[in-house]
Amino acid sequence: MKTRQIFNSLFLVVLFPLTLFAQVPVNKGYVLLYEEKFDGDKLNENDWKYRTDWRKGGNLNGYNRKENVSVSDGALHIAARYEMVDGQMQYTGGGIISKHQFGYGYYESLSRPFMDGKGVHTSFWQAGGSISNNNIFEIDSYEIDSKTSVGCNNLYIHFAPKKYGGYVPWPHRANVPFKLMEGGWLLDAYEYTPEGVIFYDNGVEVARAEWNELTAAQAVWLTALNGTGKVDVDKLPGESTFKYFRYYAKDYPGINILPNGDFEYNQDKTNPNKPVAWATKGTEKATLIVKGDAVRNEYKLRQGFETAYEVTSTQKLEYIMNGNYELTAMVKSSGGQINAQIKVSDFGGKEIAFDLKRNEKWTKITISNIKVSNNTVTITITSKGDGGEWLEIDDVNFMKPALPGQVVKKQEPLVLVGDPIWKLAMGSPINFKGDEKFYFFDRCVGRGDAMSVDFTVNAAEKANMTPVIRMPKTGNAGWAVQLTNKGGVLFRIGSVTDNFVVAAENAYTEGKDSRISCTFNKGTANIYANGKLLKTETGITKMTNDSTAAGRLGCVDGGFEAVGDVMVQLTPAEKESAKMKRFRGTLSKIKVYNREIHEKGSNCE
Repeated sequence: MKTRQIFNSLFLVVLFPLTLFAQVPVNKGYVLLYEEKFDGDKLNENDWKYRTDWRKGGNLNGYNRKENVSVSDGALHIAARYEMVDGQMQYTGGGIISKHQFGYGYYESLSRPFMDGKGVHTSFWQAGGSISNNNIFEIDSYEIDSKTSVGCNNLYIHFAPKKYGGYVPWPHRANVPFKLMEGGWLLDAYEYTPEGVIFYDNGVEVARAEWNELTAAQAVWLTALNGTGKVDVDKLPGESTFKYFRYYAKDYPGINILPNGDFEYNQDKTNPNKPVAWATKGTEKATLIVKGDAVRNEYKLRQGFETAYEVTSTQKLEYIMNGNYELTAMVKSSGGQINAQIKVSDFGGKEIAFDLKRNEKWTKITISNIKVSNNTVTITITSKGDGGEWLEIDDVNFMKPALPGQVVKKQEPLVLVGDPIWKLAMGSPINFKGDEKFYFFDRCVGRGDAMSVDFTVNAAEKANMTPVIRMPKTGNAGWAVQLTNKGGVLFRIGSVTDNFVVAAENAYTEGKDSRISCTFNKGTANIYANGKLLKTETGITKMTNDSTAAGRLGCVDGGFEAVGDVMVQLTPAEKESAKMKRFRGTLSKIKVYNREIHEKGSNCE
């Protein structure tokens, strides 16, 4: 079911034993553009498809089946079973994937994840889309492993140059304690904006992922995977239930809402003949992502071939706000083609076509007064010509014009993997209350012959706590930064069982911001506090080049580990062996480098 209405402040959800008031972020202009209430007795296959695949490897061994998904009593039911499939007993689960794609907005679902026994992984998330080459990012509103009380709120980037291994170090992987409401229900939501993602549990903000202008439109997934880690077979069959999914949008005047209009998302990782987010058809290899001589960043789109050709690259935006838009693009052309155009269609008005003439210098074109009235638009780049003729496009933008007097933030260069290698909480601090909340960061972060970690800490108490660590259990390579109950800092190099300790006194004060910087370079370690060098140690034989341990900050008590892409809860004995004080306070401006940073005044970098 699709509805369009202005959402002012509160809405009421009535469930059988449960009455719940939930609040979309107030005063932000959100409009409800899509709602799936799972009415009737079968899945709405106009809007959704079944997830059917094997998940094997690492800590996963489950089979997702259409037969495990059903609709009844105003809800989506995803069964988790241990059953005979093709002559073998298998752990089975399932899920659904939207056939529509959604961009910037507020996403919300009310669900009841299976929690009776271990082994089922329930999630509400966004990734991929209606075309095969639309894998831009993954936003996990929640990932919950049954029988655990900590859920993952994640942002992963799925494109990067080959020199970085083809992926971006986990930008954001928050693990947040949650409480289910009466009847086992969880109201979960995330707000995807040009500045990043804000995560909500039961109407309360729990985490933020900062990323500038990560523009995409992708599908929504509601899933329950079985066979995750150790499975309590005696608790099966069971099910995860979803009552509804809602999508709200708002206006972003002066902000581009067209994904990959600068053609950077392929990098050198994805087939250059298939621009990410665009559906391409026509002469094979006549569409090409080219590096160099781009208007913005590094890449551009080229249409043309050595013989006669005809191609189109099309992108459809769904569930966008109605109103007046404009399209701009930078173009170059050899001229002479039978046809070379940018077209705007399917927006509720007459198709608009802009003919592209010969011009061998980058030229800006503008299509104004595109009056969208059906929450949809299709943008097509097309050309047809003889061998040797060509058309080049870059920096395509589709947006509502900026408001009078509005200051529009300048578009920044795209930086996928930079220096620092990882950063977090640059805009606002993360508050840790001494519970199980923590953040994972990637194994490639703070790794090598040299590394540095730099952050601002405001400790709620003087205690023996570990704000940040990337250290394996055994071996001689890893690192950790700890606070002491006397206001000192310990910089440990090595593993949990075998490490060298660099100690500095008078490094932080309870209840006040203190900037801590720890550096290591081939046997020499330094500790800085608030721009002052407090301690140097040389001749250290331990290293920081471990590649097995994921990093953590916040709750560092050994309660969970990352195994592949799955969070695994440790046994009580394992917890006890790694037990330490949970951090209480705030962490902000966290930066980790794969090099040594150097002091410059009070900045230590």
